[in-house]
Amino acid sequence: MEIDIEINSKYPILSRLEFSEKIRKRQAEIKDYIELCDHALSAWTKPRGDKSLSQGCQACKSGGYLCFYVGKKCNLDCIYCAQGTKQEKWAQPEGIDFINDKYHIQEIMEAFNNPDAIWSGSNVRCIEYSGGEPLIYMDKVLKLSYFVSKYHSHVYQMLVTNGLLVTEDKLKALRDCGIKEIKFHIGACHFGKAVLNKLEMAIKIMDYTSIITPPTPELKEFLIDKKKIHWLEEIGLHQLGLSELGSTSILHLNNINEIGDKRALEYFQTLGQLYVFDSVVGKSLTGDDLTEVYVSPIISRDITYDIMRYAGEHEMNLIVNDCSQDGRHFQRIQRNMLERYIDRMKSVNIHDTEHIQQLQAEIEEERMDMLERYNGNQAQDWLKPLIQRTTRKDENGWHIKLEELAKSIIDYLEKA
Repeated sequence: MEIDIEINSKYPILSRLEFSEKIRKRQAEIKDYIELCDHALSAWTKPRGDKSLSQGCQACKSGGYLCFYVGKKCNLDCIYCAQGTKQEKWAQPEGIDFINDKYHIQEIMEAFNNPDAIWSGSNVRCIEYSGGEPLIYMDKVLKLSYFVSKYHSHVYQMLVTNGLLVTEDKLKALRDCGIKEIKFHIGACHFGKAVLNKLEMAIKIMDYTSIITPPTPELKEFLIDKKKIHWLEEIGLHQLGLSELGSTSILHLNNINEIGDKRALEYFQTLGQLYVFDSVVGKSLTGDDLTEVYVSPIISRDITYDIMRYAGEHEMNLIVNDCSQDGRHFQRIQRNMLERYIDRMKSVNIHDTEHIQQLQAEIEEERMDMLERYNGNQAQDWLKPLIQRTTRKDENGWHIKLEELAKSIIDYLEKA
């Protein structure tokens, strides 16, 4: 069933490139405090001490990262969640031992052990267990993480949780099965004391403990106005990841969670001006178009840079990572390029050094071409006229139907 959602805003809806100009200015303002790389798509603060960016984040940026959604169910109901409401999640059917809603755990194990598979264990650098709330599916997580740690110990494993179900015993069980990092979504519980206490406990048990949470006005109040970012530094938190708010891809409105996604978009509109983010990374090995298009509130990324500036000015021994739509786009490029490289290497003699070097150069050229067309000198704002063409303006503001915009985008990409 297709669902048409209308955005109604007091402000004009921007394209990604229009919004990017503002972000580049924000990055320039705090250039002395941040590491900026990957064509300016990745940014994180320089810590005062010896802390380093999570190995999981480093793997994500390399393309060798897999996210395993172990189940849809969640024990909380975040207004901004792009996966639907709590009621929608619990109403959806799911298989007993399925991962990402389509692979049996046994199939994943067989793929990891198959040297000819694209995602053989040797090609994976990191796995993240997510959901829903993955601790609802503790048996799945332990079964798969134990297998990975036993047979593919080079793979860095991490788990993201809202923290409510965390206990000392569960942390130790996760650690003993090979999970190195636990990531707390502290915004889900509105920064409640019970979860913050569990965060502090996790720092003492796990190898690496971080936060991944959306940058909202409430988060800014908690971290800066109430000075809680200093408490996070004091307890030894390694990294604070700020995950930019975003909708479900508007190109898949037929798969949308009607109540939850409408609710999230309505919330975004209360935060002020919006922009449309396009992630065009080509086709998969099976020929599927990997393009995704999201709607995000501008204030979310603004808050990220407010927090990064604060951490830099106070010389904090804490990494603040801009986990933005830009960063995710770079990860998608890297993953697609890695899959292409692995696939092409199947027909190459491993002793043919010249051929391998040529293949690596070809892949690198493709990657740089995609990045240049994304935000380099070759970048063209093809999205802006499509937004303008499908936007209606009256005395109440700007209005755009996402189904119409999605069709315009699909038509454009098919002709391009």
